[in-house]
Amino acid sequence: MSDERAKQLAFLRQQRDTAPDAASRAMYDGLLASLEALPAHEVRTEGGDYAEGSLDKRMGTFIEGHQYQLHFSGAQFLDGLALLAGNPADYGAALRRYLTHLYREYAGLDLRGIDDRPLDMPLSELYVSLNLHEPPPADLAGRGALRGFMAKVGRFFQVGQGEADMGDVAGRPETVDWTQALRHPRLAVVGAPGSGKTTLLHYTAVRLAEVLARDDAPQLAALGLAATGSTTPPVPLLLPLRELGSFLHECNGKELAGVGPRLLIECLTNYYARFDLALPADFFARLCEAGRALLLLDGLDEVASTADRALVSSIVRTFVGRYQRCRYVITSRVAAYQGDAQLGAGFRICTVADLDATQQQRFIGNWSRSLHRLLYQVDGPELARRAGRYADELWQALELNERVAGLASNPLLLTVVAVIFYNNYVLPEDRAALYEECVEVLLRGGRGKADRPGQQRREYAGRPELTMGLDPKREILAAVAYRMHQRGEAGLFIERDELVREVAGVLHGRYTTPAELAKSFVDELPVHIGLLDEREPDRYRFSHLSFQEFLAARHIAEAPDERWGELLDRYQDTWWREVILLCAGHLSQERCWRFLSLLCARGDTPAERVSALALASDALTELERFKGQGSLPTTIQADAHHILERQPATAVPARARVQCGRILARLGDPRPGVCTLPPAMVELPGGTLVLGSTPQQAEAAGQAWEQYWLQRGDKEIAKDVRHWTEMEINDQPVTLPPFAIGRYLVTNAQYAEFIATGGYDPAGRWWDAAGRAWLVRDDAATAGLERWQRRQRKDQPEWWDDETFGHRRGNSPVVGVNWHEAMAFGRWLVMYLNDGFVYRLPSEAEWEYAARGPTRRNYPWGPAEPEGERANFDEIYGGTTAVGCFPSGATPDGVLDLAGNVWEWTRSAYRPYPYDPDDGREMTAETAQKSLILRGGSWDIDSFYLRSTYRFRAQPDFQFKNVGLRIIRHLKYCLKIYEQ
Repeated sequence: MSDERAKQLAFLRQQRDTAPDAASRAMYDGLLASLEALPAHEVRTEGGDYAEGSLDKRMGTFIEGHQYQLHFSGAQFLDGLALLAGNPADYGAALRRYLTHLYREYAGLDLRGIDDRPLDMPLSELYVSLNLHEPPPADLAGRGALRGFMAKVGRFFQVGQGEADMGDVAGRPETVDWTQALRHPRLAVVGAPGSGKTTLLHYTAVRLAEVLARDDAPQLAALGLAATGSTTPPVPLLLPLRELGSFLHECNGKELAGVGPRLLIECLTNYYARFDLALPADFFARLCEAGRALLLLDGLDEVASTADRALVSSIVRTFVGRYQRCRYVITSRVAAYQGDAQLGAGFRICTVADLDATQQQRFIGNWSRSLHRLLYQVDGPELARRAGRYADELWQALELNERVAGLASNPLLLTVVAVIFYNNYVLPEDRAALYEECVEVLLRGGRGKADRPGQQRREYAGRPELTMGLDPKREILAAVAYRMHQRGEAGLFIERDELVREVAGVLHGRYTTPAELAKSFVDELPVHIGLLDEREPDRYRFSHLSFQEFLAARHIAEAPDERWGELLDRYQDTWWREVILLCAGHLSQERCWRFLSLLCARGDTPAERVSALALASDALTELERFKGQGSLPTTIQADAHHILERQPATAVPARARVQCGRILARLGDPRPGVCTLPPAMVELPGGTLVLGSTPQQAEAAGQAWEQYWLQRGDKEIAKDVRHWTEMEINDQPVTLPPFAIGRYLVTNAQYAEFIATGGYDPAGRWWDAAGRAWLVRDDAATAGLERWQRRQRKDQPEWWDDETFGHRRGNSPVVGVNWHEAMAFGRWLVMYLNDGFVYRLPSEAEWEYAARGPTRRNYPWGPAEPEGERANFDEIYGGTTAVGCFPSGATPDGVLDLAGNVWEWTRSAYRPYPYDPDDGREMTAETAQKSLILRGGSWDIDSFYLRSTYRFRAQPDFQFKNVGLRIIRHLKYCLKIYEQ
């Protein structure tokens, strides 16, 4: 006999010997006899601890039999036996069967409602603790108060403005976790559809079953239930309230008279009888009488009608009054927990918060580990490697798609996203399919729920005579979404009366009383359909703007083709951009290409045409792998190329040309020398010029800078910049031989050739000693380096993988290269092309000659001050732009982007004027301690830096996302210093 069994028997004998009367002694004698007759049991959980264990319900946990036997031991179980009258052996066995059923039923996350695969993931592996908010009492007064509180909480935690949003401290929401909330004996958990309410109850039931099986008091404390005045854990009684609603319809009027607590007990008994657990008829009643029950009442919103919800709430209130020693948790959507459905009766309300980024990442990590363990049967380091890589890729996919990432704050939708990502290993392309899946899940009311009450609830639409499946409901919501979207941002909300009219319009011709039925449908809408919610009294809004956009798109996609025009005519309106893209995604392949062809034909002016082409190009980027190849990409490419190159320079606005550049970045830029080598070059005759500024010009520029910063209130910078232009002063000429300079900046596509051919190999002949020393330097271990000197890797430029600046934009200038890399690229190009020319960085004098010419222009284009038609600066375009988009800013010789876009390295070290090419400033050796000159300004700085005389200097290992390069070309025999 085990020590635990001996302790049990000793305890019962002690209780028997001290019993006050013969009846009590007889009861303990019966308990002793029954316990002595019980066979030995033991529990198995297949590893893992309570909080982070790897429990798998299919591995045998809580399954009775010879292999997996359940063992109840200790005072907790004995107290339970003492409280249950009758034959304790029968009740002990019944309790084991009941807990075994709970574990089998709820220890896994059933994905059949989302995905066809028969896969259950252990809940203990996936569970992420949610945050809840407890509203101050003052925030719960009046109609719509609870909904208003949730909206206020959302604003508070999204913008983080604290007191300005929430008022005084007493009125702010208190954030608690589940274990803190569960200390309340009566709790109403209210939240949005898919926010994790049901999962909380399942998790609680499973954990309590484990506590009871293991006699695990510490884990009882971890659940927040230890400080309840009793060391005996409650038994979880889990009941979907839709079952009670359905049960009421099966009762006759006489049985419903009085609405007593008996009905809930009978529903529990009736519900669990279908699982063949052979529970005693009074099993649940005796648990409740003893105060040993934690009633987990799930989904008040899943009770079909308003009247039924009020009746169910009345039954629960009466039950609570009858069994006051029990504990209670009820869950509901906000819309259902209103009016007579509210419980009162001392129930503490908690609202479920959205998942924050940390919780989302934790869920994705948990999901990935469980998925790979179950599907691939791996563990240890291999599991960590596979799961970690998958989780990182899923998180990156979410970060790349802001609108899809917005859904991830909802646990249900994050689960849908995770499943879809596993199926396709991509998210961004086919968002229409993603939203379709999410909408279907929400219309079904969540995962699974395929039982009879769940089916009744899905088909219920406000009245018994108004039953409809998913498709009719989706059709109604699509029509409403389209009408709301037509009103612009004012259409984010729709008033109840207008909503009723819209629904009645859809029902017209199908039913004899559409207006009356529409009103009933709207009354039940926010309860049963987790898409359109009553956010404020009589004001409705879709739970995510993305769903409104998708359903509006679906409304047009499902209509005849003749209606496409009313949507496509809005192609320039950013409010309709997502609707157009999602409509294209929802259409079949053939209809999609026709739809996009009509879009490409929109627009009378070049700017209008480009807007249409850009939108069509965005659609192609998303859909091409799903809709196949067609002739449309070639058509869009040709049109964009034609508009980008169109002359004169004023024929097309610069912003439209920038859009063309982005289109060609996706579809391929056919301009010679932009994405290919050799680079396009412009021949310059050379000659004599005077670099820099006169004293008067430098003084005027310094005063202008000073005033600029004084107007911004920064006197310290104003004082400094006043003297910056003094380094430009010069009156001595310099003579240059003929040379050619790149028409464009070096692009990402051109630099990719350098990388692909071993450009970063330290043994490459294009690296000098200083460059090799930089390549092998361990930046992480080298003390004294600035942030801009440290590189994470040295086999590509910094920002090479960035969506805005990196290699995916092949026709944009390469950035994040330091001087060593820029010099190496020039030397490599000589060897790579082997065409009789030498390619290298320009000297400072060569660069200024190309920008100013012998006439000493203030800017490459002339004397006019910079503006957005001539150059990319001051963050006008939000980053680098494709090269050659500003013909109005070109030099008379046709060199483009010499002002703005990116700073350009020269090969010259900084020295004061006058400029002498033979004084060592153009010597490329011993550069470690030199400051090198950059010219031209960049996309993110103001216009003062675009002056063609401005000299910016930096160390050779300086790199940033606004620094690039341009190449010049000489005949080899003309060079004197290249080989030095």
